[in-house]
Amino acid sequence: MFRSVMSLGHIRGIRIELHASWLVIFALLLFTMTTGLRDQFAAWSFSQAVVTALLTSLAFFASIVAHELGHSLVAIRRGVPVRAITLFIFGGVAQLDKDSERAEDEFWIAIAGPAVSFVLALAFGILSGLAVSESWAVGLGWLAVINLMVAVFNLVPGFPLDGGRVLRALVWKMTGDAGKGMRAAVAGGRLVAYGLFAWGLWRILVEGNLLGGFWLMLLAWFLLNMAEGHGQQFSLQKQLRGIRAGALAAPDVPRVAPSTTVEEWIHSRVLPEGQRSYMVDDGHRVLGLVSLSDTSTTDRERWSELRIADLMTPIEQVVRVAPETEATEVLATMTEHNLNQLPVMEGDSVVGWIDRERLLRTVNLHLELKA
Repeated sequence: MFRSVMSLGHIRGIRIELHASWLVIFALLLFTMTTGLRDQFAAWSFSQAVVTALLTSLAFFASIVAHELGHSLVAIRRGVPVRAITLFIFGGVAQLDKDSERAEDEFWIAIAGPAVSFVLALAFGILSGLAVSESWAVGLGWLAVINLMVAVFNLVPGFPLDGGRVLRALVWKMTGDAGKGMRAAVAGGRLVAYGLFAWGLWRILVEGNLLGGFWLMLLAWFLLNMAEGHGQQFSLQKQLRGIRAGALAAPDVPRVAPSTTVEEWIHSRVLPEGQRSYMVDDGHRVLGLVSLSDTSTTDRERWSELRIADLMTPIEQVVRVAPETEATEVLATMTEHNLNQLPVMEGDSVVGWIDRERLLRTVNLHLELKA
């Protein structure tokens, strides 16, 4: 089955991922750079242009990973866990598990990425001047310029750019209010997005550059959505503060015996009750979890002979939360693992059950009461 994200490995415990959309920008960059080199250096062979473009493109994306690693390593050093770094069509993003709790942490995490890009720009510039091969000098020179552009662009004070996070940290530090910092960063993000949109429209209507203008407008749309999304997420986290998993969980946990056949489970439990997942319980202890999706790899003809114990996920592998887990962490856990249900466990005992629909409904009720 096709997956939109492919893992490339780990660096210092941080998963490095490649999103399928990255292939689009990589192919576009490779084609554009090859064409440009062929036009600029007529004496170059086709293979020389292609190899230079390929190596330079790969080095550029390695630079993006280094930029995000700058954020990630500083975040980990300051107590903010980092799940992964993902390369996608608009560059790269470090997936932090939570927001910074202090303005100082936010500032240093945000500034680390552009600092890495500035260092890379300087290093590539020096190497370009020392290169004895024209193709190496051209490729390294381009990498110096593009890393400098990445650093400068990311310092524009608008969320979700690094400069927006810097602005948030500075306003937060001056006012002592993280909310004011976030609102300033989101407002800056809107201005940046509107400016890019206007520039893209100008390039299309005045300059006649359809592709360049469309790309700028697409980038503007992405930045605007990211800025608004982070603003809403911050508000949600603020409103949900203090709400625990125990308060969100339904006490009636759906259970099924491990000896039950899959056919019996489907027709006597799943369909009548409208429940997709059940904890597997032998009457003495919880053994695991079984979900309707577990039947997708089995033949219907075997449902009458297969037992629930044959399909279930062992309890040791089941993602769960404790009753005292914050509601925001529950949401993050369900999103990260793409779960429709989540058991709430205290030790080896299941004390509650959270499904996505109930969670969203309960969260909305809590938000109404806090409004």
